[in-house]
Amino acid sequence: MKKDSLISFRASKDLHESLARVAKEDQRSLSSTIEMALTNFLKERKAFQSVDKEKRQYPRKAFSVPAVINQQKDGQMGVVSISEISLGGVKVLIPKDFKDQILIDSQGSRFELVFNLPVENKPIRLFCESSRVVDAEDSLHVGAFIVDADFKSYKTLQTYLM
Repeated sequence: MKKDSLISFRASKDLHESLARVAKEDQRSLSSTIEMALTNFLKERKAFQSVDKEKRQYPRKAFSVPAVINQQKDGQMGVVSISEISLGGVKVLIPKDFKDQILIDSQGSRFELVFNLPVENKPIRLFCESSRVVDAEDSLHVGAFIVDADFKSYKTLQTYLM
């Protein structure tokens, strides 16, 4: 979304501190946090049509399969769940139980995911790099780019998603 307007407004100290705290928790700028809050508000009221446009190069598909995550650098492995997938990235849910075993930073942590598609019985191997981590109540939500995959895995994933 092109940002070509500047908005300035007054707010109470409590509101400012609350927004700053949320921004810090989400590892976002204050401006980005305010924009998200306003966008979500307008989306709920159906007053902002452009919110529904896909921003990603490849649209995500809701997905729910278990996967093995392997951090080759640290030799750490665990079972996770993939909740969304596209040709460009994945959203991985890491249970709180594995939070201390699998160490993923908000940006730049590399890991391998191995899983089976619902329609295939052949393992898919993807090498990913984290771009965002959100600490939710029951799990860590990791957004990651696919940085490498063998040809067969990527082709199978492409066929599944198309």
